[in-house]
Amino acid sequence: MNIIVIIFIFFQISLNANSVMDEVDFQFTGIVHSEVEKMMGRDKENSLSYDTNEFTSLYSQLLINYDFSENIFVSLGAKANGVLSENNYKTESYLRSKLTSNEINKVMVSEASLNYDDGFFALNVGRQNIDYDWLLGSIDGALAMVGNDDDYSLRLFWFDSYQHLQYNYFSKIKNINSNKGMYGAIAKVDLGDIELSYFDYYVQDLRNIAGTHLNYINSNFGLNVSYTSAKALSLALYNYDESFLNASFEFLIEEHFFELGISKTGKNGLLAMIQMGNFMFGQFYLSNQVDRENAQDIFLKYIYANEKWRFELISGATKYDNSFIEIQNSMKSYEVDSYLKYNYSENVSFDVGIMYMNVDERDPLQVDQSLVMFNMVVDYESY
Repeated sequence: MNIIVIIFIFFQISLNANSVMDEVDFQFTGIVHSEVEKMMGRDKENSLSYDTNEFTSLYSQLLINYDFSENIFVSLGAKANGVLSENNYKTESYLRSKLTSNEINKVMVSEASLNYDDGFFALNVGRQNIDYDWLLGSIDGALAMVGNDDDYSLRLFWFDSYQHLQYNYFSKIKNINSNKGMYGAIAKVDLGDIELSYFDYYVQDLRNIAGTHLNYINSNFGLNVSYTSAKALSLALYNYDESFLNASFEFLIEEHFFELGISKTGKNGLLAMIQMGNFMFGQFYLSNQVDRENAQDIFLKYIYANEKWRFELISGATKYDNSFIEIQNSMKSYEVDSYLKYNYSENVSFDVGIMYMNVDERDPLQVDQSLVMFNMVVDYESY
């Protein structure tokens, strides 16, 4: 389908959304995403050469809530992704790092749950979308919560399968630990200026992921500190004990936001912790190697925002080690990411991103990389 036709359809949806499903609460997001990624290899034999990947997709997600009563409702959601065009890497090692249209052309049910919520106690059963520390996507299981996020809360959950679909990414894990599943708890308390949370996730006899997060906000100043540890248990195939420390200071001066932060991983880097997380869409778009072994990163973020425009810039430097393939210590990586967003209307926005990463020439796993991406987003809520 021609890209101009798709943009016209999106605009029509945004203009006429008020007349659609007036009696049903729903959320709709549609994204036309386009990206050009370049790998700038240094190998003279062309096994890691200069190569380009181009990709355009149409992504959408819909969530509908139907109320049976004041406290009981059903949630139904779907996500769909279709690749409109792609020009894949010719270099085999680069191609293995990317998902192609065969892997991400998906239509999936993202939510199908029966829910009870009386303001103090909540219970959700079925498939639901979650966004917790190190857990992002759709899970099949059960969630229960006591309390509320404004004061205090305790969440308990269990699930045995997971999947997550984005415009250039798809991941799925079924029958976790032979259907024994993954279960955990998240405790959160709000003490005014201080918000403190603790989480503990457990996969029986395989792994345990636990961490804490402290957020302090006072006027125009903030402090964030978080620490997470993953431990291999008795049935784990290898010892992947992992840890991640992250801390940052935040300052807000009128419409200008500044954040200065540091992060550090343990000797095994991060693998188990990011299998079901949103790390690849987080602090650095190209990762800047902050997930590698003994990675020490320092970063600076700047954001300017008003009603129409939002500009974001993040720059970081990382020192890290590698023991995979060959041992290399004290390597260095630098990344600069910039984003510009324009709100055309209440429901339609455009954003463009430019990312560049320079890695150490001794790194056997990564090469210098750049990426330019464009999104046109239609976002509508009926409530």
